[in-house]
Amino acid sequence: MAPLIDAGSRFIIVDDSPGTIAIDHPAFRVYNWEDRKRMLGELDEWFPRRNGACRDFGFYVAWHEADHDEIIIALDDDCEVTSHEFAAEVTAALDSAARPVLGEGLRHLNILDLYEGTPDNLFPRGFPYEYRGAYRRASANGKVHSDAPVFNLGLWTDAFDVNGIDKINGPQWRWPEVDLAISNAAIAPGALVSVCSMNMQFRRKVTPAVYQLPMHVPVLPHWMIDRYGDIWGGFILKMLVDRAGETLTVGGPMIGHRKAGDMQRNIWQEHIAHMVNLEAIDLFGRAADAVAPADYLMMMSEFTENMTELSETINGMLRPYLDHLVPCLRAWCKALN
Repeated sequence: MAPLIDAGSRFIIVDDSPGTIAIDHPAFRVYNWEDRKRMLGELDEWFPRRNGACRDFGFYVAWHEADHDEIIIALDDDCEVTSHEFAAEVTAALDSAARPVLGEGLRHLNILDLYEGTPDNLFPRGFPYEYRGAYRRASANGKVHSDAPVFNLGLWTDAFDVNGIDKINGPQWRWPEVDLAISNAAIAPGALVSVCSMNMQFRRKVTPAVYQLPMHVPVLPHWMIDRYGDIWGGFILKMLVDRAGETLTVGGPMIGHRKAGDMQRNIWQEHIAHMVNLEAIDLFGRAADAVAPADYLMMMSEFTENMTELSETINGMLRPYLDHLVPCLRAWCKALN
């Protein structure tokens, strides 16, 4: 984190426990479960914990404390900032610049297409299996976009973020030394990407839409919906960014992702979400399509109410998940207000 410390960044550490992390540095503030309860009150019950979506609390703190034009960076604890110029690269990623446009005519764009020398059949976590067979690697088509994005998804070296089951019989997924063939690209309106949340940079104003959905929610005996909090949240984010007429980009600056989760556990966690992925995307799309362009908190609030109505029409394995999700969305919007 030295490049960010040297740049004067302020750090919010989400200690997803009763209190196990202690950092003695003036730039760092650690928040544990007791802090959450004190700050959120009754809403704390509906903020995710014990999984990656616990970062929602960090976003809540940043939303209330950040300056209007401040950049928010989200990094996972198993990631390493490897570039000494990382802070400047983040600023550049969110500035106006000429970028190629990827994903025109696609519903799902493989973010791993930006890498140089990686195989065509390597897909990120959450990329629907139904779209893989006929997929062809995307490339820049000459169209250029120059507006400043509101959100940039930074990529990674070393342990690529792929589905657990893809590690069994898929292509090489660890790339310690790898470069980007396309350093940064704007994602075309209508195209969705897997927003694997270990390295994200965004403007404060889009924070309400950078919601990580609650996970580890039981839907069948011994089966959960899990490990899709950032993926489904990212689909919603992109839909709302499109509704606002703004831009989401993917590419650098990269970080080093050093840790690979337990493969067998990841396979179990992801299984049900794979099965209902397209159904969930369709539902999110219907809720987002009915949202009027506005500021992101207003759009997220309207999206939540649309989800409330649509969830009544859903049965099967997705229904118990939605019964849990809707109160969480309402608590998120209320906390930001």
